[in-house]
Amino acid sequence: MPKQRREPPPSSSLAHLFDMGAAARAVAIPAATTHPLPEPVAERRAEPTSLQHRSPVADVPPAWGEQPNVKREFVLTASTNEAFERLVEQYRRATGTRLTASHVARAIFKGVSHCMGQLERHARRIGPLKLPPNARGREGERERFEARIADAFVEGIRASAAMDDEEV
Repeated sequence: MPKQRREPPPSSSLAHLFDMGAAARAVAIPAATTHPLPEPVAERRAEPTSLQHRSPVADVPPAWGEQPNVKREFVLTASTNEAFERLVEQYRRATGTRLTASHVARAIFKGVSHCMGQLERHARRIGPLKLPPNARGREGERERFEARIADAFVEGIRASAAMDDEEV
């Protein structure tokens, strides 16, 4: 006869690896969402003014409860990686949570989606550029190229209206 355990079983996710109930709860779709469903596109769409250009992408309502399942890979420089890590760490401290880089990236792109009209307008101001090669020794050309895009991006974000509570 097996001996009775003196200490409680571990609560780690590894301990629940073969627990069918835990697996079912992990993949279950919640019955009710915690966020209200977005309004249909036709009701939300506001007519753009002559000063404002709206992208068709910006008119798509956010999908609440959408599963993050699209993987992307970015190749960063040491300085851009450091900037991204600092950004993630700032939001971890500010929220008091153990959020991941993916949480921050999704939040950033949600904000970018809101600003798409102004971002497109400022991107057009860059004009045609020649893509610099990725060969070694061409880092300066790539830096200048990416700086032009970064300047247009920052200006597009600055020119955009703040997100209101209905869009969040």
